[in-house]
Amino acid sequence: MPPDASIPQTAQRPACPICGKPAEADYSPFCSKRCADIDLNRWLGGVYAIPAGGADEDEDGEAPQQSGR
Repeated sequence: MPPDASIPQTAQRPACPICGKPAEADYSPFCSKRCADIDLNRWLGGVYAIPAGGADEDEDGEAPQQSGR
């Protein structure tokens, strides 16, 4: 059975998030090991890091209470 036999001819495979080529099942959601490795390197290098917010606000958005002794 060919590898693409389970995919109907009219259905498109999702695009690789790195290069845009059709994704391969072995490396999903990427098209190749190379693109998967590029993505892993970006994660490990901190490219996908979420910037930290300031410490001025509490989780609920209110300013932290000062302890006035």
